[in-house]
Amino acid sequence: MRRRTFLTGATAAVGLTGLGATLPAGRPAHADAAAPRVLAESARAGGLVRPERPFDVVAVTGRPGARGAIRFEGPAGPGEWTPLHLHAEGRDDRGPVGSALVRAPEGATGYQADIEGEAAAVNLFDGEALRVAGPERTSLSAEGAGGADVAALRLRTRAGWGADESWRFDEDGTDLWPAVFHPVQAVTVHHTAMATTGDHAADVRAVYHLHAVEQAWGDIGYHLLIDPRGVVYEGRHSGADRVPVFSEVPSPGRARVVTAGHAYGVNHGNIGVCLLGDFTDTLPTAAAQDALVAVLRLLCAVTGVDPRGRIDYTHPDTGAVTPGPALGRHRDWLTTACPGDAFAEVFDTVVRDRVAEGLA
Repeated sequence: MRRRTFLTGATAAVGLTGLGATLPAGRPAHADAAAPRVLAESARAGGLVRPERPFDVVAVTGRPGARGAIRFEGPAGPGEWTPLHLHAEGRDDRGPVGSALVRAPEGATGYQADIEGEAAAVNLFDGEALRVAGPERTSLSAEGAGGADVAALRLRTRAGWGADESWRFDEDGTDLWPAVFHPVQAVTVHHTAMATTGDHAADVRAVYHLHAVEQAWGDIGYHLLIDPRGVVYEGRHSGADRVPVFSEVPSPGRARVVTAGHAYGVNHGNIGVCLLGDFTDTLPTAAAQDALVAVLRLLCAVTGVDPRGRIDYTHPDTGAVTPGPALGRHRDWLTTACPGDAFAEVFDTVVRDRVAEGLA
């Protein structure tokens, strides 16, 4: 894989509360950063595809729940088939869609996705530089959340990971997915089900491209993402006020979250947090687990969500009621393997209990 450093913006103290960070001498608070534009070559899934340029990830879309297999071709010929499962997700104002991201092995020259649907070979590193202006980092704080003693959360902004904001608009400049806010009811945990590339900002851009471009949503479907090193990334755009996730500074009972697309049918008022990686057979790193617990603890503190509670989730538009956990896994709401069998099995002890104990 080609690995390069493109993001050079400075850390800035913005958002719900300042980070108290000291900027390096000569660095402005709002520094321009450069990230490579994502390049993609689409094709119908089924036959062998040899893209014109090197590729890092293959994005596959099709019927939710569809199963198949994928293999890659390299200098030595085609490799082994590996299972391919299209996980269901989607915006509530559209039908659900199935999708998967698969990391391409080093030196891959082609791929074959044996499944009904569409595929795209995605190059994350060789596109022309995209200038992204704005602070690289911000923070969320539990100040005002009933005296909860919860550490502030630092996160990398959309500008910090190189979001191409042009994807959010059509040719006429119309926002493809205008922000709509609803009271928080639940928090849900996911995984990307894709091996990471090692450049985790690029991994986030891959997810963004899948959702915003390949699935034509206009934005990423998660509110926050966490990489194996424990770095937290801002996801779904929530307005120009620099308050990530929420409509304004949140407080228990009054927190309103921007609607995303991580749990079809139960998206409104449901905060989606996604771990980068595939946890079907292995667990997230200790750093990722610690970051996830910190994220969930803060979200519960500022929204009033009970990490051990059960709720009757109520869809604000249809009135449909779905029982489930206030803090849960994607599979608790929909038929899916997300966030991976290995991780799901220990979720209560390594996540839920730790979140609850930190709020006691």
